[in-house]
Amino acid sequence: MNKDDFESFKRGLAQVADYKAGARMGYAVHEPMDIKAIRAKTKLTQAAFADRLHISAATLRDWEQGRRVPDAPARTLLGMVNADPDAAFKLLAKVPA
Repeated sequence: MNKDDFESFKRGLAQVADYKAGARMGYAVHEPMDIKAIRAKTKLTQAAFADRLHISAATLRDWEQGRRVPDAPARTLLGMVNADPDAAFKLLAKVPA
């Protein structure tokens, strides 16, 4: 994660805090993620990619085929994998399944 990513993350957290406090001005529109392209970048099969993300292969298929949309934490995780797959998978390997 680089400094720009971290600053973006901080701004997002501030927006959440403002929203919870009742300030509902402005919003962010999230562009759809090309999850299949992110996975292809890692050269992993659907099963292996899903396993490393601690999700089911069916969930990954649904995301890739547009039947479902990843929630915000999953989008954040996918963004981290897209930015630096090795670092993201190294950290995820330490998370109990």
